Amino acid sequence: MARLLVQLKLRLLLNALRASGAAKVSFIVSTVFAAALAVITFLALASFSGKSTSVDLTAVIFTVFAFGWLILPIMVFGVDSTLDPATLALYPVRTRKLIPGLLAASATGAWPLANVIGLLGVTVGLARGGLGLVVAVVAVGLQVLFCIALSRFVTTSLASMLRSRRGRDLAVFMIIPLFALYEFFAQVVPKAAAEGKITEASFTGFDSWMRWLPPGLAAHAIQDASDGHPGMAFARLGALAAVIVVFGWLWVRSLSRALVTADTTTQAARVRGAKLPLAGLGLRGAVAARVWLYQRRDPTSLVYWALIAVITAAVSARSIFGSNRHPGIILVSAVFGVAFVGVFHANSAGLTGPPFFLEATALSRTRDLRAYFSGQNLALGLIGAPLIIAVCCGLAAVAGRPGLGIEAVPIVLAGLGAALGLSNLFSAGLPYPMVKRAGTPMLVAAPGYGAYRIGSVFGTLVGTAVAAAPAIIAAVQTATDSDAIRIGVLWPCAAVYGFALALAGVRLAAAAAAGRMPELTQVAVRSVMT
Repeated sequence: MARLLVQLKLRLLLNALRASGAAKVSFIVSTVFAAALAVITFLALASFSGKSTSVDLTAVIFTVFAFGWLILPIMVFGVDSTLDPATLALYPVRTRKLIPGLLAASATGAWPLANVIGLLGVTVGLARGGLGLVVAVVAVGLQVLFCIALSRFVTTSLASMLRSRRGRDLAVFMIIPLFALYEFFAQVVPKAAAEGKITEASFTGFDSWMRWLPPGLAAHAIQDASDGHPGMAFARLGALAAVIVVFGWLWVRSLSRALVTADTTTQAARVRGAKLPLAGLGLRGAVAARVWLYQRRDPTSLVYWALIAVITAAVSARSIFGSNRHPGIILVSAVFGVAFVGVFHANSAGLTGPPFFLEATALSRTRDLRAYFSGQNLALGLIGAPLIIAVCCGLAAVAGRPGLGIEAVPIVLAGLGAALGLSNLFSAGLPYPMVKRAGTPMLVAAPGYGAYRIGSVFGTLVGTAVAAAPAIIAAVQTATDSDAIRIGVLWPCAAVYGFALALAGVRLAAAAAAGRMPELTQVAVRSVMT
């Protein structure tokens, strides 16, 4: 059974390579990244040789790998069909035969191999002597086995939910902390390390509790064996093996339950009817109400707003948290924040998908299209402006310059109008279909339309910055003036300027879209939303 499922896993990979050019590119890129991870991890672990904090740093890396195995399979659930018990439920195979096969299939591929090769860097960086080398190899094997058992238990237990709408929503929301962590490590950690605030000794405190986690047991077992304490080393390995057995048993129980439980994820949901707010105000009100409701109900929209907040904070995080602070960069954060409001909504037809076909029946005139775009802008502006202003004010407070929050407000008001107007122009003039590819819960540009996406992103970023330049200059020039001028005069002027930019974008977009409705409808129909 193990050999059969491993062959199935390899066949799935081979068939994916034969499916399309995009699949080949995806496989090559994934393999290259896996190889890079193996090399970087091996060199990082090997560089700990002779350092007093080597075991602490090793335990941190082992724990990071364990969390990676815990989180990432949830996001890419369904890509590897051998891991979904629903595909095996109809086969007359006992659970005790499936477990070794599924375990072997899970350990087959570039990424599991990259984990093993990378973690073997402990044989150079932490292990000393013959016994330490042997224990290091065993510990790495147990560490990888623990990661696989933990991952399979979680995905099997959540398999029914992950196939449902709720599970897809969960996968989408997990992008937020991952993106925030990436921005934190990319912006704050390098600067803090360069300033000497993060050193190898900084991780010593983590080891006080991390050593009792399974990854910590593996790391400390290697150190004990290298220091001449074989009894403690084998005890730690035994504890780690016991944890693996427990997770394996839980995995067996969850798999047995999944194989005999009916799938209820396709049952119809109960729909509650309610009057659409603002619908009595005409087409503009109906569009604004619909967009407003979807910003709260659609997980992708919530993720977009969370990413906008993270991007706004991340742009200036490196500058305001270092010793050489430059709080003025918060004004740049305001520009980036409002620009990404336009970036994430610059393809209305593609983002709406096939339902746009029904909407298009009500957009037969240029006046209707103006109402359509302005209704969208109204809802997005009511959310985007307070959100970005709040983030900028929070950054200003952290930087010790709360007055910069006041200076950021006119930039947000002016820049948001420009960004929304540009998003309308790109929605009408540069539409492209969106698809949800296997392995990512977010919508991306369809194959062959990557240049459209790049063009709209850079066009919105540059256009917003240029259009917001007068507000930036005015905010800087009035920084030392009274609040009556900065708030009573500059804010209303910036709001009027931003409204004028948004209105110009709406009118130009409506005129452009009026003659391209068949093309916009085709783009929407070609979008794949599930």
